[in-house]
Amino acid sequence: MEALEFSRDVLDWAAEKAGQTLHSFAENVAKREKDRERIAEGLLTIPQAEKLAKAARIPFGYLFLSEPPELARPNIPDLRQIQEAQPLSGDFYETLEDVLAKQSWLIEYLTEAGAAELPFVGRFANDARRNADDIVADMRRELGVTTDDRRKSPDAATYFSTLSAKAEARGVLVFKTSYVKSNTRRPISEKEFRGFAIAHKMAPLVFVNGRDAEVAAVFTLVHELAHIWLGITGVSDVTPSRFGNPVERLCNRVAANFLVPIDAFLELWAGPQDLDRVAKYFRVSKLVIARRALDNKLVDQAFYDEVAANTQKIKPSGKPTALVTIPIRNSRKFTRTIVASAMSGQTLLRDAASLLNVKPDTVVALAKGRTDNG
Repeated sequence: MEALEFSRDVLDWAAEKAGQTLHSFAENVAKREKDRERIAEGLLTIPQAEKLAKAARIPFGYLFLSEPPELARPNIPDLRQIQEAQPLSGDFYETLEDVLAKQSWLIEYLTEAGAAELPFVGRFANDARRNADDIVADMRRELGVTTDDRRKSPDAATYFSTLSAKAEARGVLVFKTSYVKSNTRRPISEKEFRGFAIAHKMAPLVFVNGRDAEVAAVFTLVHELAHIWLGITGVSDVTPSRFGNPVERLCNRVAANFLVPIDAFLELWAGPQDLDRVAKYFRVSKLVIARRALDNKLVDQAFYDEVAANTQKIKPSGKPTALVTIPIRNSRKFTRTIVASAMSGQTLLRDAASLLNVKPDTVVALAKGRTDNG
């Protein structure tokens, strides 16, 4: 097959985006040495160029440019507290772009429907004191969360679903996934970020990294919801810390007070031997309980550090069906809305499928299966 000549600068750029060099890419797609040399000179067949574009996750047409394009990435404040945090990866930005596309669609949909702005978004933005207990009380009132919600949840996963449903009922989009879009081969590292929030007045959203343990996901969810009440957009790792970004410290206090009220905690806590029991009671991680104990001078730093060092991710058991996971990773509220819009003919089926990262027939299956299931 005849080869086409491409810019070496563009090919090197594409190979780098694919996590390779042009030389290593050539070795992967060409068996003969002379074919590898040809690729190194910038001569690729159409199938080879298509493979490179797919590996780099760029439009095929970009390879025909004379120089690498300057791609604008969405801007979001980086509030992570981990020391020497690594730069946010392409996986993060592709995930961010994906949820922003969904949010943009919903904003247009709600605007056309005459929807009003949500009053709780940024409610504490101009509060000089920003008292964590005041924010917790307001969040509980707006979301309708009670202690019975925790008591009736047999585990952290159920508790997360309950809190998520209440947030979405008030208009907050909740996304939870462990990989980029629908590509299970591209896991999102929880070491890079735990979640992020975008405090839009009409369609606020929170994203929770599904790679984390369920007990950690509950804390991340409430932490990101605190961002919405503060009106502060940002990406975070929600690492408990007395240092670092003051916004993150405040959101951590809100999450801790929301999930583990101090009076109830002190009533249950009798010593370090109660760590497991108290964590299970509140449906949170042992690390959250250890931090609560440390902040109240019930344990020393060495105890907390030991709990932190031994904290491991617990993988969820079982493999739920796609019709269950699709609404979770795309926000149940967004999924219900766009599926209904597609079924009514208001939105093209292929556009709905593209936004949900599924095939058109899956959109129909979601409509038949009721997207509020799971």
